[in-house]
Amino acid sequence: MKYLFIALLVLNFLAETMAAAALIGGPEGLAAAGTGGQWSMHYGFAVIAIASAGLWVWPYRTSRPAVTAVLGILLVFHTSVFISLTAAGDQAFGMVLHAVLAVMALVAFTQRGKWCES
Repeated sequence: MKYLFIALLVLNFLAETMAAAALIGGPEGLAAAGTGGQWSMHYGFAVIAIASAGLWVWPYRTSRPAVTAVLGILLVFHTSVFISLTAAGDQAFGMVLHAVLAVMALVAFTQRGKWCES
């Protein structure tokens, strides 16, 4: 399970970093700043926080309190984005990716007692 957690952190970092770059650099990103309605750009900058979660917890990746906090955040984030993408129905890849990340977070969360230190 520890390796599932590490895989989740790495996959989360890669997926969310690419999403941030696409949202910030896309047509409603920095190039359109000042024109109003840059929600994708704002979301792109916010996604950097989620992408960085694995970096912040990395030194403490066997500490149960730290792992619990970051898994809770990732579980809520990926489940919420999955629900949003499902409701929109126009981004199948993103929907599947967030579903996979949410399931990975859920499994790691429920099994964290087996591989975390106190």
